[in-house]
Amino acid sequence: MPKPAKQAAPTPGAALRNAFAPEALRFDRRAVDLGSEWGRLYAVTDFPPAVDAGWLATAANLEGVTLSVHALPTDPTQITLAMSRAISLLAGQLAQGGSALAQQRMEQQIQDAQALLRKIDQEQQSVFTVGVFALVTAPDEATGLRRCKRLEGTLAAASMRARPLAFKQEDGLKAVGPWGIFPTSLRGGAPFQLPAETLAAAFPFSSGGINHGHGIVLGHDTSGGLVLLDTFAPPQDAGIANQHVTVLATPGAGKSHAMKLLILRLWAMGVRVVIIDPEREYRHLCRELHGAWVNAGGGGQRINLLQAPPLPREEDEEDANVSAIAQHIQRVRLVLDLYLPGLTEMQRALLARAIRTVYDEADIALDADPTGIAPERWPHVGMLHAYALRQAGADWQGLAALLEDAAIGTDAGLWAGPSVAMPDADLVVLDIHDLENAPENVQRAQYANVLGFAWDLIRQDRGERKMLVVDEAWMLVDPNVPQALGFLKRMSKRARKYGCSVNVVTQNAVDFLAPEVAREGEPVLANASTKLLLRQEAKDLPTVSALFQLSEAEQERLRSARVGEGLLIAGNHRAWVRIDTAPHETALMYG
Repeated sequence: MPKPAKQAAPTPGAALRNAFAPEALRFDRRAVDLGSEWGRLYAVTDFPPAVDAGWLATAANLEGVTLSVHALPTDPTQITLAMSRAISLLAGQLAQGGSALAQQRMEQQIQDAQALLRKIDQEQQSVFTVGVFALVTAPDEATGLRRCKRLEGTLAAASMRARPLAFKQEDGLKAVGPWGIFPTSLRGGAPFQLPAETLAAAFPFSSGGINHGHGIVLGHDTSGGLVLLDTFAPPQDAGIANQHVTVLATPGAGKSHAMKLLILRLWAMGVRVVIIDPEREYRHLCRELHGAWVNAGGGGQRINLLQAPPLPREEDEEDANVSAIAQHIQRVRLVLDLYLPGLTEMQRALLARAIRTVYDEADIALDADPTGIAPERWPHVGMLHAYALRQAGADWQGLAALLEDAAIGTDAGLWAGPSVAMPDADLVVLDIHDLENAPENVQRAQYANVLGFAWDLIRQDRGERKMLVVDEAWMLVDPNVPQALGFLKRMSKRARKYGCSVNVVTQNAVDFLAPEVAREGEPVLANASTKLLLRQEAKDLPTVSALFQLSEAEQERLRSARVGEGLLIAGNHRAWVRIDTAPHETALMYG
């Protein structure tokens, strides 16, 4: 029997190459078939006469675009001689005359060449022969052609021009690939002579990672690097102007999970946390961390709207000359405006008189110090109702009828009685989940009341770092009472002096930008130095994109992001992040 043929030994590294390489490559005149994807290679053939920092960043961040920049050092003597000859040639052509457009172009070319010579001679800058190449990929040709037009348009808007590498797609792929190959065939048409400063400004690390060198680990970026975030760092250390955080995401995208992780890791570093929780998302975490859980949704733990907080007065306070109780009454009127949106101007004036009177009847002067006044002494909404009932006149009786639910009806559990004792804990959750089926006016009013209570907790001690989480903040939005968002905006502005980070979590960014509330609502979202944008709905993307100046590539990724993935913006730095959680942290958050 003949011996079986001896099989050739496998080529070293063949398995690795087969794992990464496409099954086949087929090059057409103006495209390349990458197996599962369609592609087209471009060379940039024209550059603008002047550039800003990051002049290639916009094109590099387009969906489906991979840019490659090749730079070869040149001999300064040779480039100087070549530029001098070019200037002389252009000057001679300019002297011969011609069309106005041609003369204008030659004048600009002479000026550019002279500027480059000055950089070489006076600034001793190195000059490089530069080639810029692009690969556009897409799952199908139709999508690829749309992306090609987008790339060409983006470059044209920046005074650059890209042309497909006809009959040179294979060389173009070599130039774009991660092999450091600058094919000789492409060194004639595409390359330009650029000084070092122009080359260095091409990519201002526009899609790099975020690492403050200290703080908490939020997750990993696309290159596998750690995202190390410190929102409490001084601006000069981390490059962020304030410690506030905005988290935006569609339902189910992971915004509450990301916020729980942020809370847990900051709490572990000694930060005191106060949370407003409309969805009962944080109760388990609160119990695991032995925090204080307050059922402020009518569950027997009232926050008396009319009880002013015993806060220490500070000389540098903006309202230092205003009594604590008089200042608190402004908040009382705001909450009641949210609760009773149909009040007439007369009823609103009578309500203001009733508020002042019930303080007088409780023997509490407007200039009194709230410190030491027992919770049972403070007036409450039930007393406002009783006072209105005792008065004569249709307006008073109408006001009494409107206050009835809050005093003796379904909403009496919220405000008609003394407050719960101020909790002394490192983590406080103010839960209003029991109001999920209540009318919107009740939800908004209690949300504003609880927000004010949380603000009082924050202001008790300036010496500790604190974190206020305002979850589902869209519940505050009321076109008829924009002052509710204004209160949150003012809190954000003043929180720094109390060492507090205000964290706004919401799914409805559009609500904050409605014309009736945009003046107050937009700063609530945009003024935070740190923003975490998780998956967004298509209908919200235009608004979110305009607010945070997202690139087209960032919009595409946010539209299809997986749970727990998103764009992190910290000051001027941006990174695509994946939120990572350890098993023991998951157990603390969910059980």
